[in-house]
Amino acid sequence: MNVLVIAAHPDDEVLGTGGAIARHTQNNDTVTIVILGSGLSSRLEAHEALEQQDLAQLHKEAKLAASALGVTDLRLFDFPDNRFDRVDLLDIVKIIEAVADEVQPAIVYTHHPGDLNIDHQRTAMATLTACRPLPGSSVQRILAMEVASATGWGDPALPFIPNVFLDISSVMKNKLEAMAAYQGELRQFPHARSLPSLEARAKAWGSQVGIEAAEPFVLLREVLS
Repeated sequence: MNVLVIAAHPDDEVLGTGGAIARHTQNNDTVTIVILGSGLSSRLEAHEALEQQDLAQLHKEAKLAASALGVTDLRLFDFPDNRFDRVDLLDIVKIIEAVADEVQPAIVYTHHPGDLNIDHQRTAMATLTACRPLPGSSVQRILAMEVASATGWGDPALPFIPNVFLDISSVMKNKLEAMAAYQGELRQFPHARSLPSLEARAKAWGSQVGIEAAEPFVLLREVLS
């Protein structure tokens, strides 16, 4: 099975789908990760002020995280961090369409449309547009992930209410190892992007459905054949 993960920023893919990715690769599925944004420039006055040395370090961390999850196909792009609303949606759609046409995914993971972060919102909309159910489309399932410190703080009119839970008990260590690769993004407990918080969150979602640890998703679309 071919799987496509579309994330806005480096570390989103681990926070939301690290366990799912590890499960897929262990099942010999082919996983492609697309990260659309630089992930750094929102901390600067302008995207152009982004230091290439810092960007190279973040890309190195993203590759280490992908490796910890068993992924070799990582595609990194450079849309401006927390400024996706200044980019034509079509430009984002075209990137996703090109990758989807190439890898022909059966399952697509992306952000939740009601997320607090504008880049996450735009990524979700671009993904749904790029993966619209045209004749011949390979996409059977689109799942929206939860990103700690963003999704739960989003639009109350469009809350994240998961209806799909994936057992990640056997790969929790892989998810934590991948997140540990992002040294620049890790925070101290009790921040939501700390390792103890990630583990506690997975256990809380797991206990909700009677398993040790889980990643939650909202099913955005499924085509049964």
